[in-house]
Amino acid sequence: MNVVLYRRYLQQFVIEALENSDRTNAGIAGYLGEKTVSGLLVQHREEKRRALADAKQAFDEHRHWPVEIVISHLGIDLKEMQ
Repeated sequence: MNVVLYRRYLQQFVIEALENSDRTNAGIAGYLGEKTVSGLLVQHREEKRRALADAKQAFDEHRHWPVEIVISHLGIDLKEMQ
């Protein structure tokens, strides 16, 4: 697995979830739960699936944490996202 691609897709999924949800842990987890990585011609399938699974798990298991802390727990810098 390519870690650089994994980190990029993880950040991409989190940013997309923040933009398309109510910005709560439950809303982000719900959005990520509906997202899938499928298709025959998907590039970097392993990295995308792992990034999506890790993001789903983090927001689902840590619903009592502030969103910023969950994002930091995933290793994503909030300053880079803005």
